[in-house]
Amino acid sequence: MPSPIGHALAGFAVGWVVSPPECRSVRPWASRLAPWRWPLAFAGAGMVADVDLLVGLHSQYTHSVGAVAIIFGLSWLALRGRATRPVAAALALAVSYGSHILLDFLGSDTAPPLGIMALWPLSDQFYLSPVPLFMGISRRYWLAAIWMQNAVSVAREVFVLLPLAAVALWFRPGVRSET
Repeated sequence: MPSPIGHALAGFAVGWVVSPPECRSVRPWASRLAPWRWPLAFAGAGMVADVDLLVGLHSQYTHSVGAVAIIFGLSWLALRGRATRPVAAALALAVSYGSHILLDFLGSDTAPPLGIMALWPLSDQFYLSPVPLFMGISRRYWLAAIWMQNAVSVAREVFVLLPLAAVALWFRPGVRSET
């Protein structure tokens, strides 16, 4: 399964592409950090599914279309009244979150049960691509050999996903100032 770096790059790229213009504009009086608010939200949404590692349920409920629907609903509730187009902004956050599921499906998995519960709540089956695009990231950080394996895995993710993030920026230019 990909690293947080890969998930952040993918989350940013897809969120940036589908986001409404208001997510890429800033009022002139806003703080210097304001232009980074949405890109960081998209990157964070791409990574947050792995919070399930903290409770020992990795690759289950948070790695599913059900979780994407929940993220959409919660995002819409949080943005309602704060964003001009709350449905579009919530959709961008949900798609960013959904990128995590796609990347994990395309990743290598060695810990049973193999794969992710991608279709929960419709199914509790685990799914995994027969041809992994991304290498696994080991959490056994105390082993010296793991550091090199993880570095190679992250380099591969960056090689694949950084150009996608660059294309997203190129075709959907960044922050514009509102007057």
